[in-house]
Amino acid sequence: MNMKVRLSMLFACALLTASAGAQDVTVTLPRSVATQIARQVQPARAGLAALGDSVYAQDLLPVQMRDGTRLSGLVILSRALPLTAKRPVILVKTPYKTESTLDRLMLQLLRRMLDEGYAVVIVNDRGQQWSEGSYQWLRGANNDNWDMLDWVQKQEWSNGRVGAVGCSSSAEWQIPFATHPHPALKAIIPMGAATGVGEIPGYADQGIWYDGGVPQMFWGWWFYEFGYLSHPEIARSASLEQRRRIARTFSPDPQVTIPEDLLQHLPSADILKAAGTPQTVFDELSLLEPGSPGWGGLDFLRTGDHIRIPALHVDSWYDLVEIYPTTKMFEYVSQNSANQYLLVGPTNHCHEGTESAHTMIGDQDMGDARFDYVSVMAKFFDHWVKNDGAGAFDVPRVQYYMLHDKWRTAPAWPLPGIKATRLYLRADGGANSLAGDGRLDPQPAPGAERADTFIYDPQNPVPSHAASCCSEPASLDQREIESRADVLVYTSMPLHEPVELVGYVKAHLYLSSDAPDTDLMVKLIDVYPDGRAFNLFDAAKRVRYRNGIHKVEMMKPGSVYPVDVDQIVTAVILAPEHRLRIEVSSSNFPAYERNLNTGGSNQRESVGRVARNSIWHDPEHQSFLEISLTDTSIWK
Repeated sequence: MNMKVRLSMLFACALLTASAGAQDVTVTLPRSVATQIARQVQPARAGLAALGDSVYAQDLLPVQMRDGTRLSGLVILSRALPLTAKRPVILVKTPYKTESTLDRLMLQLLRRMLDEGYAVVIVNDRGQQWSEGSYQWLRGANNDNWDMLDWVQKQEWSNGRVGAVGCSSSAEWQIPFATHPHPALKAIIPMGAATGVGEIPGYADQGIWYDGGVPQMFWGWWFYEFGYLSHPEIARSASLEQRRRIARTFSPDPQVTIPEDLLQHLPSADILKAAGTPQTVFDELSLLEPGSPGWGGLDFLRTGDHIRIPALHVDSWYDLVEIYPTTKMFEYVSQNSANQYLLVGPTNHCHEGTESAHTMIGDQDMGDARFDYVSVMAKFFDHWVKNDGAGAFDVPRVQYYMLHDKWRTAPAWPLPGIKATRLYLRADGGANSLAGDGRLDPQPAPGAERADTFIYDPQNPVPSHAASCCSEPASLDQREIESRADVLVYTSMPLHEPVELVGYVKAHLYLSSDAPDTDLMVKLIDVYPDGRAFNLFDAAKRVRYRNGIHKVEMMKPGSVYPVDVDQIVTAVILAPEHRLRIEVSSSNFPAYERNLNTGGSNQRESVGRVARNSIWHDPEHQSFLEISLTDTSIWK
């Protein structure tokens, strides 16, 4: 009998036996079994076509969890090695289709690892794709991760050493799981994975559900597309052939079109109900306040946790919802966890590896930002997974791209020697819109200056223009936004020499309002000599959380309150004749939920009120922008 045919029959018999047997049967690959060539396994994930005939692949493998639920697994082996050869494993756990997972950088990396003798395993999250069960985001994820590693370790082609990689929702599980990892998991490469971070020093936004306590609205469309608790499943009695035919014909992903007005609905917690979607955990999580005990049920990295295996944290400066918590997480774990590395490129969310000789972010040319991510990642896995950490490992602790310049290295983050300096908010007649006279000045106001006042109407919010999660392009000219009277604009004088801004940025603002609660939005802008104004970063703060998410405090009319909007980080060279600018407003919609200004449970409310908000910058209330520079003399 032909070897391929005999092996395929053994595989089919194993699956038939498992589907016909008891619910608690643990299915593993039989001895001497291998997978069929990718092109012979339809629908075997369209993404595998790029691997050609160089691999064996088997799709829809049942990876059983402790409660009997079976996740859907895909195994890929190189044909260059004997089928029974023991191999280290690269693991990807994802909610997404394989053709979505195996794009850009990931496909290049996995092809490299297969060529170097690794096995590749892709497993879909519980309740996603053809995995059984109900999708619960990160609730109970660590149990599933442990059982998944058990399964991988027991396979006859596995040598018991595993490295994990992924981006965004394909990586968020790695960070909390690495605090108490399975013995088989030796190293991780989480990319854009700050959704796995709950509360740590300097960050408390519960898996990026919020920014400064303001709900981020992209979660609405994410759960609209991916997060259903109920989804199609293949009957357990189905044979391997039946499973293939079913998977070829049907899709577990809903074929949906997001309504244009989805995020406009009030109350904001009911947007998916209003759209008529099946139930998701969004319906539950959207009702939680940032300090609610309800977040304790999710598997997050939290204060006191240590990452116990080597990790290469990868992100990008224009991944504007992930990069700040990524840097704060790296800063935190570097203090108590060994072998942590940081790699930050110039692109937006999960676009690492797309850089070119002229890397364009919107209409900005960021320069030649090409970088060999694949070699660095392969070297990382070879050292920690294949070689068990033996020998020298000369990868710099921190590698980052300086926007508009080049790649650089550093021994730590924040960078040693970085100095903080302040630029004070000033205005003589009013900073409303670009037509006002708001400015950033190295010196605070010497005498009385009237506050800059604007009207925030939640029925007419400032529209988001680029930024937020997954936006393409991530940076656009903001002058249209700056034409609005409800946007305060503060701009520095033109620079006479280059300025390197590297690290965290904080806006320390003094606010008064006639509403009990409102939001503050700050946008950091690079202004070109011709007037174009490109966003570098944006951040938010719900004022009731100005003293922390566990200390809710409303405002009183006539009182002035200090409020820090501080979740900003970047690395950019501001060229001569450029200017630095911030915009201050109370809305950035639909990137962020609108504050209805009532002081009530915002997510449950449908009727708001107009707020009259003022930013103060007199000697008693010195509002300022604090920036991190390599040299502060330029501002003196």
